[in-house]
Amino acid sequence: MNFSTKERNLLEDQKNHEQICIEKYSNYASMASDPQLKSLFEQNCQTEQEHYNTLDQLLKGQMPQMQQSSSQQSGSQQSGNMQMKSQQSQQGGSMQQMAQQSSFMPKGQSSNYNNCDKDLCTDMLMTEKYVSGTYDTSIFEFRDPQVRNILNHIQKEEQQHGESIFKYMENNGMYQVK
Repeated sequence: MNFSTKERNLLEDQKNHEQICIEKYSNYASMASDPQLKSLFEQNCQTEQEHYNTLDQLLKGQMPQMQQSSSQQSGSQQSGNMQMKSQQSQQGGSMQQMAQQSSFMPKGQSSNYNNCDKDLCTDMLMTEKYVSGTYDTSIFEFRDPQVRNILNHIQKEEQQHGESIFKYMENNGMYQVK
C-alpha cells in the first residue's frame, strides 16, 4: 500500500489510541468491582486489540481481512448479548431488573453502584467518544475505499463500545437521561 504521509500519520495516531484503549480497559477490568462491568471491559479490550492488529497490518502494507460482515456481526453480537443476559440471570438479575430497581429510587437517595465503577465508566465513555470522533476524521482523509471501509467498521465498533457503557451506566443509575 502506498499511503500518503498524512494517511500514515493518521493510522499511527489511531494505533496509539487503540493502545491506550487496550491499556485502560485492561486496567479498569481489574479495578471494577461489578463482575458484569469487568466482563464488559474485558470484551471491549479484546475488540480494541483486534483494532490495533488491523491498523498494524495496514501500516505494514497488508490489507486485513474483515472477519465478519455487518449482518454476521450483528448476529454474533446478539448471540453474545444472549450469553451475557444468561450470565446476568445467573448472577441474580438481568439488566432490566437492575434498571427497574434504579428507576424506582426516590430522589435524593443514591444507587447501590460503586463510585469507582462509575468513574471508570465515565472515563471510558469519554474515551470512546473521542476515539470514535478521530476515526470519523480519518475516514474522510483516505483515498482508498477499502481502507475507508475498514476504518468505518472499526468506528462502528467503537460506537458500540460507547453504547454498551452508556447502557450499563443508565441501567445502574450512573447516568440519568432526562
